[in-house]
Amino acid sequence: MSEPSGSPSILYTPRIPRRDFLRRAGQVGLSLPLGAALAACSKSSTSSPPSSPTSSSPEPVTGKAVILNYAGWMGKHNVDHFEAAHPGASIKQITEGSISSGAVVAQIKANPKLYDGSLGDQAVVGQAIAADILQPLDWSKIPNIKYVDETFRKAYPHAVPSDYGKVGIGYRADLVSEEITSWADVWRLAPEYSGKIVFIDLDRDCIGSALKLLGFSTNTTSSSELAQALQQLLAIKPHLQAILGYNIGRGLAKGTTYIAMDWDFDVALAQQSNENIKWVLPEEGATAYLEGFFAIKDTPRLAVLESFFDLFLDPKEYADFVNTTGTAFVEQAATPYVDKSISGNQALVVDPTSLAKVEFEEFVGPAIAEFAKVWDQFKSA
Repeated sequence: MSEPSGSPSILYTPRIPRRDFLRRAGQVGLSLPLGAALAACSKSSTSSPPSSPTSSSPEPVTGKAVILNYAGWMGKHNVDHFEAAHPGASIKQITEGSISSGAVVAQIKANPKLYDGSLGDQAVVGQAIAADILQPLDWSKIPNIKYVDETFRKAYPHAVPSDYGKVGIGYRADLVSEEITSWADVWRLAPEYSGKIVFIDLDRDCIGSALKLLGFSTNTTSSSELAQALQQLLAIKPHLQAILGYNIGRGLAKGTTYIAMDWDFDVALAQQSNENIKWVLPEEGATAYLEGFFAIKDTPRLAVLESFFDLFLDPKEYADFVNTTGTAFVEQAATPYVDKSISGNQALVVDPTSLAKVEFEEFVGPAIAEFAKVWDQFKSA
């Protein structure tokens, strides 16, 4: 989604490349796109809707709710099933060419009557709360929230969690002479594999990984700690082949990239075409995003959104979302319906050990300017 005209300069670069990767994967020699291949072979293609509406509301749900969303970031059947269960209601999703986390709230505020709900990570939700545009939900109308794992529910309490992703390391075990277990290994090995390393072209994800290398928080507001992260990024930059926003796994699959700072779902997809690709959740920890759907303040279609959110969280419906997008998921109850290439992949697995190493990106308030300065200096060096 493009930023609204006249909006101020925003720190966050687009997250949409993560979704672009899934759509473009079939064009770059990897496996079939997850949206087609995994959903087709899954036990949970959910070709038929639930036998009865999952909403607990006694009144008929009517009206059209408009949700700001990433392109294709919805289960193949979710909307159709909702509209079949509620003939008087409908869901319209609006997407544009690109979207940045920092631009979501600005875009909503510039068009307050256009949207009823939106996808957003914790940083977006924090901004929405600060801007007083987030509408609290009536959880009694969304009983299926009980299926969301408590860890994610606590971390994302103001809206409906949908998915998360962590930034780790992908590398070719047949091309790198030793096992990689940490960010420190990546920096140490950089001179040996100079020109064969790729980093992520997303500021919070990339800077956050450098902060983790140093033992700092992904959400630091310390100018000193951010300055130290910048020095680490500048030190490794001469050895980078590229800084990419999508198709990072293509190089790993082809062998033109030996080591990559990459997202879990990206590595998982690339592993389907090359078994020599290894995923590493770094010893120092990983930066991650946790996102979901929230309602916009004073929407007249809150009942439609709450009913849709409830259906979305039904384990079979939620599995349709996971199988369509290939994302790491937040409902263990959906596991029996999720394709095994997702639920069984170590890059995507959710367990207490892996979650203990994950820190979700949050809204950092005025420190956003410090992150912007670091990113500009790294990219321009």
